[in-house]
Amino acid sequence: MTPMAAAIKRVGEFRVRWGESLRWDDVRQRLYFVDCAKQTLHWLEGGEPPLHTLQLDSLPTGLVLTGGRQLVICLDGGLHVVDPDAGTSDLLVAYPDGMYGRANDANADDSGNLVTGTLNLGPGPGAFWWFSASDGWRLLDDGIGNANGPVVVDIGGQSTLVFADTLARSIYAYDYDGPAGTVGKRRLFADHGALGGAPDGATADSDGGVWSCVLRSGKLARFTATGLDRLWDLPLPNPSDVAFGGPALDRLFVTSIAFDLGEGVAPPPEAGWLLALDHVGSVGRPESRFSLG
Repeated sequence: MTPMAAAIKRVGEFRVRWGESLRWDDVRQRLYFVDCAKQTLHWLEGGEPPLHTLQLDSLPTGLVLTGGRQLVICLDGGLHVVDPDAGTSDLLVAYPDGMYGRANDANADDSGNLVTGTLNLGPGPGAFWWFSASDGWRLLDDGIGNANGPVVVDIGGQSTLVFADTLARSIYAYDYDGPAGTVGKRRLFADHGALGGAPDGATADSDGGVWSCVLRSGKLARFTATGLDRLWDLPLPNPSDVAFGGPALDRLFVTSIAFDLGEGVAPPPEAGWLLALDHVGSVGRPESRFSLG
């Protein structure tokens, strides 16, 4: 497939060394993201500078919205409830033993639950997990390397959990029962090895398309149930997360990783920018929110 063109611009003059966890709060019109390298939470009112920052006490990875102003963030030791305006962070729940350490990316489903999975920067055991404030943790699938980009979409009338394993260079799909916290059999949804990279963060649009960052290849891909639908070239090699934002949810924001991931090539000046893409041919949907109970 020939890569497509979009109107790409840099947002602000700041740089983020290890950007992740983009979330657009459609109620507050606020864009959240983190810098894992600096252990900071950032946000932009209206998706525009100035940059607001909250220092966290450990590595932030997954971030989900709640029904209020609080966020739930995957930090060392467990899920934490973070109030960015008050500057507070409180432990919600510790990780289960079968997380094999700590969690990476996370998302909420449309039933108010949270899905996440193991962080592994190198080979190691991992798993996908479901969590609710009332029922606790439930194992969804084991035998996973590094969990990334969970989204829940409708495929042919079936609620479907789409979840990437970065180390396997694959995105998997499962029939998903959000209220019960159960999944069906794992199946391959997308092979990023064929695109010369590995999946990282992801989001979904209003038509059920899944937008996935292709780490190590500088691309952004849109997939549907029938396969690769669109492909964009980005001006940086390691896009890390993507989210729709703006008042009409028609702007794509993209973060990246601004250091060498082992290729032995210095990242270009654009690495570490927050990008905004317009005219991509799709609009987003409001982010699902986790219910604190």
